[in-house]
Amino acid sequence: MNKKAYLLVITLIITSFNLKLSAQEVQEIATATSAVAQKVDTSVKEKTWVFGGTSLITFGQDYVHNWNAGGTPAINLKGMGNVFLKYSKNKIFWENILDVTYGVQRNFETKQTTKTDDKFEFNTNLGYIIGRNWNCGALMKYQTQMTQGYKNDTILTSNFMTPGYLITSVGIEYKRKMWSLFISPLTNKTTFKTDNRFYDVNSFSVDSGKKVYAGLGAFLKAVYKYDIHPKVHLDTKLELFSDYLDQPENIDVNFEMRWNFMITEWLMATLYIAVLYDYDIRFTVYENDGVTPKIGHDGKAMTTDHVQFKENFGLSFTYKFNVPKLTKK
Repeated sequence: MNKKAYLLVITLIITSFNLKLSAQEVQEIATATSAVAQKVDTSVKEKTWVFGGTSLITFGQDYVHNWNAGGTPAINLKGMGNVFLKYSKNKIFWENILDVTYGVQRNFETKQTTKTDDKFEFNTNLGYIIGRNWNCGALMKYQTQMTQGYKNDTILTSNFMTPGYLITSVGIEYKRKMWSLFISPLTNKTTFKTDNRFYDVNSFSVDSGKKVYAGLGAFLKAVYKYDIHPKVHLDTKLELFSDYLDQPENIDVNFEMRWNFMITEWLMATLYIAVLYDYDIRFTVYENDGVTPKIGHDGKAMTTDHVQFKENFGLSFTYKFNVPKLTKK
């Protein structure tokens, strides 16, 4: 693994665990009425179903007329939905979370509509409590995008299930009310590219002439959630994967951080940051003109891996719903 990848992994791990350690001190003096503390904990032994979720609509608009500094009139709209279903009975628990995000921008000068965000992710976790704060079980994650993605509105880069990822793991988890750490030495990561336009090229770790690649490796997932203030909530996630079958020294990194600032009961400001480093996602290397691909000694266009970064800040209209606990006596 090259130096920049090592630096990225180490930085994210240190940042994540520093947050956990400092927050642990704050937790000792924090009130027990924290919204996070009231969420479902797998240590609960009563028979309980919990269902709920959150929906957000973020709206933005830019308008310029005879503006010397330049600019383009545009409107952007983003919708996000998060739905969860959780169950606990004695020492068995089952957690399901669906996370969907989609955003578009309309340029009024070019009359073009551009996708700005697209995410479809489903996580399910079935486990058994083996001790205080310790669980063992299986985790599954499915992720893709819903529509076609383009670079510079001309070059197709993705589509539904191209790529698509299915991760299945068996491991052990240490879980507290505000953070958890899941470690799996046995994880299958299957990558799909079902769009026929990508069939004859090597992309997303799937060879040309194939639509599926199955890898076997180790997986780590760290999650941290904390209410810094009744109206300020932090939510982070770090995922690491190493493929035993293909350069195990290359560690894929997926890091997400979201800050929610509640202004009123229905208006919220959000700051979202995502960092992704996947050795199997290749980017074309261009000449100085930024258009012509560089050609390698093998006669093919040169590619490289990059740190992928995404940041978004906006004001959102939000609605939360929650179905009361259904408890069997």
